[in-house]
Amino acid sequence: MPLVIMCGYPACGKSRRSLQLKEHLERNGLSVAVVSDETERLDRNAVYSDSGQEKNARGTLKSRVQRLISKDTIVILDSLNYIKGFRYELFCVAKNQRTPSCVVTQLLAASMLSAAC
Repeated sequence: MPLVIMCGYPACGKSRRSLQLKEHLERNGLSVAVVSDETERLDRNAVYSDSGQEKNARGTLKSRVQRLISKDTIVILDSLNYIKGFRYELFCVAKNQRTPSCVVTQLLAASMLSAAC
């Protein structure tokens, strides 16, 4: 089943949208797995402030996606995913499993961002 890669700025609603998508797909009888910083127990403040730790975190997320991706499960990756090369690696993982992938970019206007926080 497909790999859905959520992409966007911090606190722009990616996790909320991932949850909504997961609930919708499960209501329609599909198996869904969400991979996120929370599911992998990554401390966002510590990880994204250090490039070395961020690289390790991306490796952790990619490994989890590789273990979960199958013909029976839709995998939603809910993280920043702002690095184009990392998104390409994920595309290759999906392609290797002969399953489609897509990138969902969550956008939020700057004026709405301050109201949401």
